[in-house]
Amino acid sequence: WEVRQNTMKKVLTILVAITLFFVALTPDSADARRGGGGFKSGNKTYNSTPKKNDTNNVQQSNNRSNNTGAANTTKRGFFSGGGLMKGLMIGGLAGLLFGGMFAGMGFMGEIMGLLINLIAIWALIMVVMAVVRAVKNRRQQNERRDNNNNNNNNR
Repeated sequence: WEVRQNTMKKVLTILVAITLFFVALTPDSADARRGGGGFKSGNKTYNSTPKKNDTNNVQQSNNRSNNTGAANTTKRGFFSGGGLMKGLMIGGLAGLLFGGMFAGMGFMGEIMGLLINLIAIWALIMVVMAVVRAVKNRRQQNERRDNNNNNNNNR
């Protein structure tokens, strides 16, 4: 066992030395000029637009701000909404649960974990495809209904 361990240490040391050698040889600067070189932009000018004194715009913006304030007060569930950290946390918890479930099975546990991950990815793809299909069908139905309404109105 010690002989095998010593040879593994030597092989690892050689691989690290080769990696460091190639890292030291890589160029550390790019050969590109600052600003791209060949592209020259024209003179930059600014033309101010005249102000409009329209009271309707002020009223519409006030109405919009009032509506968005009311919409933001609703509480969302734990799994709803985005966020990278929330997704990483939920994914990590799922990984821990599945990993612990098949921990004592050895190689068979790894295969079962892979199968569960593949099934989860397949199910996610199927859900996305179903949503896209539903949106597409709804658009087609709306277009047919609009075409029928236009045809009936023209008669």
